[in-house]
Amino acid sequence: MLCLEFAIPPLPKFVTVGHAVWSPGDRHFARTFGVYDLLLVKRGTLYMKEENKEYEVGPGKLLVLEAGLPHEGYRSCKENTEIYWVHFIHESKPAYIRREDIPWSSLLAKGTVEDEEPSVQQRLYMPKYASVDVGALEPILHELNEIHSRLSAENAIRLHLLLAGLLAALQAECAQTTLPEPAVRLARAAASYLDAHWRQPFNLAGLEEELHFQADYITRCMKQHIGTTPLQYVLHLRLEEAKKLLGGTVLGISEIAERIGIHDPNYMTRLFSARFGQTPGAYRRRLRQREDPAADTAATAGTATAADTATAADTAGTVDTATTAGTVTVADTVADTSGVADTAITMGTAAHGEED
Repeated sequence: MLCLEFAIPPLPKFVTVGHAVWSPGDRHFARTFGVYDLLLVKRGTLYMKEENKEYEVGPGKLLVLEAGLPHEGYRSCKENTEIYWVHFIHESKPAYIRREDIPWSSLLAKGTVEDEEPSVQQRLYMPKYASVDVGALEPILHELNEIHSRLSAENAIRLHLLLAGLLAALQAECAQTTLPEPAVRLARAAASYLDAHWRQPFNLAGLEEELHFQADYITRCMKQHIGTTPLQYVLHLRLEEAKKLLGGTVLGISEIAERIGIHDPNYMTRLFSARFGQTPGAYRRRLRQREDPAADTAATAGTATAADTATAADTAGTVDTATTAGTVTVADTVADTSGVADTAITMGTAAHGEED
């Protein structure tokens, strides 16, 4: 299945909606306009052409005609044809992606208290042309038409909420059309396991026991289909949680390290600095300065935290190392964001008491 990939936010914006039964002999007129035209056929067949490609949209079929591309009916309906349509606009041109290539489990940066705009990594997917579950989509389309027929200042917002629900249902169609290949299922299962256990000491043996596959194969599947190794996945979750705690609590660096499953605050500071380009203390001070510049100036005149002192020692050249047979370096785990080599980690036990 070919899918359309839209960058979000913002979500596509509702324009209009309709429902009709076309008689034999009816044919869609030719036009080119700056609106997406989503067509769903409940019964009968609609014959549409977009640019030079023809689509036979039969019962249970959906077609999304794209903004800016010429489309027209290339043949008249042969029977009574019941259709729904939804027009929407979107500010950016979509990309094309095969359903099996959609990176459903890819990690995205979470919004934090320091952000002033949403993440640019988010995407929306919908089928370009596919068989869909009419029973799941028709109630949404019916309600859209009902509200549109009696539109008022009070209920207008519901049109936009319903469009969002329709888009979510269409994305679900992309995800559920066929069963993913075994490697994809394994990668997702590994990610689900790590989602539930990321605060615990990292242990590939536990992942092997849970999924009944060797660690090397699990790692290859995650790297291929999610974009990270198991350890990189865990570190991403831990460091995102650290950012949340630094911005939303007054916990010390040591306590935050404990809460995210890292037992050495110095080690967490090095990981945080490699990932985000600043120490946890500097990150927190920057957040506070935004909220109260005067208070931040007074605070920085005082003493540094133990974690910041440790960070200063690290930058002066004090880097702990530990190597054992079969180690995996933290450079491997954070190379994608920092390229900074760090402490060596065994398959089941990390240096500095991290137990990763």
